[in-house]
This record gives sequence, C-alpha cells and structure tokens, in this order.
Amino acid sequence: MLAAVGFVLALWRAGTGVADSGAVTRFFLILAALMGLTALFGYVYWRPQRGEPGVRYVPFGAGGATELRSRTWVFGLLVAMVGCGAALAVGAAVEVFVFSGGFPWVSPVLALLGVPCVAFVVEVLLGRIRGGSLLLGPDGIRQRGWTVESYLPWVSVAGVRADHHGYPETWVLGTPTAAWAKRRTSRIFRLDRMPVAPMIEVDSRRFDIDPVLLHRVLEFYARFPEMRRELGSPRATERILRRDLTDPR
Repeated sequence: MLAAVGFVLALWRAGTGVADSGAVTRFFLILAALMGLTALFGYVYWRPQRGEPGVRYVPFGAGGATELRSRTWVFGLLVAMVGCGAALAVGAAVEVFVFSGGFPWVSPVLALLGVPCVAFVVEVLLGRIRGGSLLLGPDGIRQRGWTVESYLPWVSVAGVRADHHGYPETWVLGTPTAAWAKRRTSRIFRLDRMPVAPMIEVDSRRFDIDPVLLHRVLEFYARFPEMRRELGSPRATERILRRDLTDPR
C-alpha cells in the first residue's frame, strides 16, 4: 500500500517538475517506476493467480526430469525492482557529481547505497541468482532456489509434510543420515533459507502450480516408489496435468 502511494506521489511530482531541471524529473520518474514495481511485486508475490500447472519434461543428465516451473513474473519483477533501485542511486550520484560544483559529499553516499543493487544485478547476469525450479527425477529431487541448490535422493526421503507460515509450504523431509547435497550459489545474497536438517523446503509462492497440487505431487512420488520411474518422461507430465495422483495399486 505504501509503495502504491509512493508511486502516485512520485509520478505527480515528476509531472509537475516542468520548471525544474531534467535531473529532478528523471529522479522522480525512476522513483515512480521503483515504487510501482515494488507494489506490483508485493501483489503478485502474495496473491498468486495461477492457471494451468507449470510442469514440463526437460532434458537432464543422461535422461530427463520433470520440472515444476517457477513463476517467471515474480523473479522478473524482483530483478526489475532492484535494477530500478540501482539506477536511482547511481544515477542520482552521477547527476549530483556532474552538475554540482566541487565534490559534494552526497554523491559518494548515494553511490554507496546503490552498490548492493548493482551487485545483485551482476549476480543475476552471472547466473548465481536465478528464477529457480524443482526437478523431479527417478533418482531424487533437485531444488534450484533463487540463491541455493539442494538435492535429496528418494531413498533418503522420510516423508512429505505440509506447513503454513502465512503462506503454504511443502517440506520434503530427509532421514537423519540422508545423502543431502546443498550449496549456496551466491555468497553475497541469501534470499533462501538453508535448513539445518536434511530437507527441501518448497515455497509455493514461487511456483506456477497450485499449492495443493504441488504438495500432492511430491507426496505421491514419495509414497509410491514404483511410480518414480516415469519421472523425466512425458507420462509424469501428463499425470500431473490430469491430476491423476490417486493410489495406483
């Protein structure tokens, strides 16, 4: 709500800046874009609207995997929002330095504030921060979050649990001795929580699939080992799209 109000005020200020310098108008236009993107990101992230489940077959390794796709809108808005923050801080710093006499102290301060935003964009370009996905294969589950990667083989899965923290999550729980592989892909930003115990936490807000269906898919393949051989083939994709997740026995 505050971001939406900020968007309107910044846009109004940019529109009334005819008599001001172009630098002031540019500043408020970028600020309006930042506030607008922040408001839109909050709405899209917390009030997801989903259609057909985002699931597909993808080549992986020597075979393939069934991918539960992330919501590209969410990640795209996040990157655009941070990019606007970088443009706002760095652009303002350059404007102040170029058009002010001497060496104004505010210029390096603004540039310093923009460093994290610039670093974020660089991490995205290098692939260390990505939109993420969940890959289900016959051997196990591979999670690619925004800033973490983890792998849990099916033989190490102890169960699947639904949880709620103001939004629905699904936890794929591992055994105490699970062969759990994990790593952070970004050393600077920690946008994902790394569990201390063997586990894959699936935040439903980031996936283009209904939370209930997402939970049922993970529960189905954890409960029925004989069905895992179809993962990484079109059969698994068709099953999920049909929502055919009843007991096959």
